[in-house]
Amino acid sequence: MKAIKLASVFAVSAVAAAVSTTTFAAEPVFTGTAGLEYKSQESGKDGTTANRGEVNIIGDTGLVYFDLDMEADDGNGGFNLDEIYVKQGAVQFGDFDGTILDSVAYNAGVEEDNDHAKEDFGDVMAIRYAVSESLKVAIEAGENDNVGSLAVAYTTDLSGVTLGVSAGYKMSDDVDNQLLTVGVKAPLGMATLSSFVRVGSIGDSDVMNTGIGLDLPVSEQLAFAVQYYTRGGEVTPDEAAADAAATTPKGLVAGSDLTDQGRTEFTAYYTPGDVTFYASYLSYEADDSDYSVVGAKVSF
Repeated sequence: MKAIKLASVFAVSAVAAAVSTTTFAAEPVFTGTAGLEYKSQESGKDGTTANRGEVNIIGDTGLVYFDLDMEADDGNGGFNLDEIYVKQGAVQFGDFDGTILDSVAYNAGVEEDNDHAKEDFGDVMAIRYAVSESLKVAIEAGENDNVGSLAVAYTTDLSGVTLGVSAGYKMSDDVDNQLLTVGVKAPLGMATLSSFVRVGSIGDSDVMNTGIGLDLPVSEQLAFAVQYYTRGGEVTPDEAAADAAATTPKGLVAGSDLTDQGRTEFTAYYTPGDVTFYASYLSYEADDSDYSVVGAKVSF
């Protein structure tokens, strides 16, 4: 199958989204987080402190939706247009915050949420069509990428259990790119169990990724969350190229088996009033990678 040229389609979509904001059906909504965090690392770089400030400016004209973010947790800050797209009935097109393939990769509400097992094609520009509330299809592509992908996602609820399936295929003659994801979210007493499995290939490299998590609200003030992610399969060509260009390369070779990719995160949240206090610990299979964070934040 020949690669489909999509750059012009997505360029028109982005322009349409950008110029369609002259009349607002409602005032933009400001949301965000303010707080402070302390990080301790096993590698010895203890004592780093992060500003957890973030402001989201969200607008929905009925025709255009946008989300403009400004974050300061890297010490620099700056605006980022997280997503902006046009809505026409069952059709949406423009720049989205991720792919529909991830919509069924369910996970727990841990603080850091290092969901590296949700690797995908990196396609965020899209034309989406909602066949029904449960079924969505899309043509997606990355920035400055003329090779598009086809994606479909389906969800359904059965006696309180949410089941989801998504599949994607990147239309390239040169390499094998295809992903299948199955996710399950189910009540487990007071807790909620979330899990997913993603299999397939990216750039001819095998993918076998999993995640399983648990949310446990003990009371209105106290809640716990735990999440385990792991990547299986092989090193992708992009990872090998990035490693070769790194200052201290690890010698990654495309197609070689991945090792030490598992990570587990435990988070405790305590909200006695307006302020949420949290502590999170991340345990990595890789050596000298464990770290913990403690902090306080207010959401608005």
